[in-house]
Amino acid sequence: MNNQAIINNTKDISNKKKYFMVFVCMFMQAIPFGIAQNIQPLFIPYVIKDFGFSLAGFSLIFTFGAMASAACSPFLGKLFGKINIKILFIVGATLSGLGFIGFGFSKTLPEFYIYSAIQQIGCVMFSGLGVPFVINHWFPKKGRGKALGIAFSGGSIGNVFLQQITSQMLASKGASYSYILFGIIAIACSLPVILFLIRLPKEGEVETVRKDEVTEEHESNNAFEGLGAKAVRKNKFFWIFSIGYAIIAISISALSTQYATYFTGELGLSATLVGTLGSVFALFCLIGNVVGGALFDKIGTLKTMTISMVLEAIAVVALLLSGKVHGLAFFFSIAYGLNVYSYMSAPAFMATDVFGKKESSVILGTISLLFALGFAFGSTLFGMVVDNFGFSAAWILMLVCIFTGYALLLTSIKKVKEQNMDLETI
Repeated sequence: MNNQAIINNTKDISNKKKYFMVFVCMFMQAIPFGIAQNIQPLFIPYVIKDFGFSLAGFSLIFTFGAMASAACSPFLGKLFGKINIKILFIVGATLSGLGFIGFGFSKTLPEFYIYSAIQQIGCVMFSGLGVPFVINHWFPKKGRGKALGIAFSGGSIGNVFLQQITSQMLASKGASYSYILFGIIAIACSLPVILFLIRLPKEGEVETVRKDEVTEEHESNNAFEGLGAKAVRKNKFFWIFSIGYAIIAISISALSTQYATYFTGELGLSATLVGTLGSVFALFCLIGNVVGGALFDKIGTLKTMTISMVLEAIAVVALLLSGKVHGLAFFFSIAYGLNVYSYMSAPAFMATDVFGKKESSVILGTISLLFALGFAFGSTLFGMVVDNFGFSAAWILMLVCIFTGYALLLTSIKKVKEQNMDLETI
């Protein structure tokens, strides 16, 4: 066997290992993440009815959960690379599952708030920070955006089934039983996968690029090296970027957590139809994750996030109009599903692509902090506006957040990219 054949064979083995790890990350997103993040909105009308909570009061679980994960994200980001990845994933998945089980035993709002905080801290460990950390190590060269998109599409695949299963289980068994069962399933499915499959590449398992080998083709596929977290935090455009993303998170929070309440409580749609809308949403999330990741690689961050702004605006307009024509609710499921990359793979990709590879986990932790604060404020703000002015006013406010947030985000991306080009020419 000649040298070229040996090299090709080595690359084939490396690719198989890399994409197997993408599949493993997909599984983590499909079940433990899907349970932690995707089905909670379906519980809202049942919990409110069982315990007599107000929408705004119970919606604070998203606020407390997001604030807890936000406060911990910068600290947790520093742990990656210092502590064994299996330990971080095990702790995260266990906390997330136990938090969901805890919901089943909760009777008061403070109990729901506490367990939400525990659950979301765990979720950000294995998903928000953990999955990008693993993917970045297995894909140091080209294809990182696509790999992230495929990995995060696992949440969409799981959601196709979880939406229908959860809707039917809630209707027949109630919220408390469903919480406990899904929490147990999350732990039982995640721990064996983490113990036996999750790992970082060994030395020589993936191909890297030396500085003296960088070509024009490599430059288009490799993130800017960057100056590190400390220097990035001194850049005003980093904070404009983060504030813009936090404002976008307000609208994402409302769209992600309140659609089931809107469809069930306001529009009076059946549990079966709400589950179908959720499944359609999940199906297009699958497409959105994969296509979104490919778009990041192909056309870059600025254009891809501009497309995201258009899709999210369409989703909100569809919700507004579905009050008169219920069938338009499917346009929400389609547009918002396609836009899923804007809050799944986008944070990890943008942290590295815009601000550089150096200390990207720490930078991602700070971005996640601001995003989570916006997400936390969003569900509460939406609930307050609904309680006082109705759903239409709340959705219009979300449109304002979308256009304001994206204006800041896109402007800052453009400015930082220009700064990066200046640095590379020095």
